[in-house]
Amino acid sequence: MTLSCLSTPEIYLKTNNADYWKNIVKNKMASDIYQNIYRFDDKSNMTLTVYGYKSPIKYTLFLMKEKNQAFYYKNTTLKSYIIESLPTFNLYEDTVKKNVYDRLYTELSYYISRNFPDRSIYLSIGLMVKDDVLYIAQNYSSDYKDRLRHWMRKNGYGRGSEWLPSVSADWESYPIPTEHEIDWNDIDVIGRLL
Repeated sequence: MTLSCLSTPEIYLKTNNADYWKNIVKNKMASDIYQNIYRFDDKSNMTLTVYGYKSPIKYTLFLMKEKNQAFYYKNTTLKSYIIESLPTFNLYEDTVKKNVYDRLYTELSYYISRNFPDRSIYLSIGLMVKDDVLYIAQNYSSDYKDRLRHWMRKNGYGRGSEWLPSVSADWESYPIPTEHEIDWNDIDVIGRLL
């Protein structure tokens, strides 16, 4: 079962590792250099308050990797995830606001607004605590990156930030990363837990 399914992920937290994690993070908070705040409640679920945004993002603790590594998930939509993931899609917002008049982007925004599947998905992140400092896994595994590159070759043109989707792109098959595809070798410090 992957987190891209429509139902809530099954929670596996009846372990000593989960108890250890909960004791470390329960009712604590950390902030990063961008002034984003990661706040844990008494059940060790997390609320991320992104600097400059009013609505906090709620994450639920659902799976342990090691006693100091935990997976959290949030509910989002496929459309939101893809638009946030692909840099060229930032132009979609400009097109909708009539700031870009290029025919290609106008057609793209029309296609997305009419045909884009906006189903609910669950997206995971990996957090780690070491010496009372909270870390986040910043990237996905090479397997996921290969899946994404394959999908992009099959469903669009160009590379990297120059990639554009084809009109017949199969958005339903867009690869959603699972918790098993989080790269624990690429972590970044968030800050000290207080």
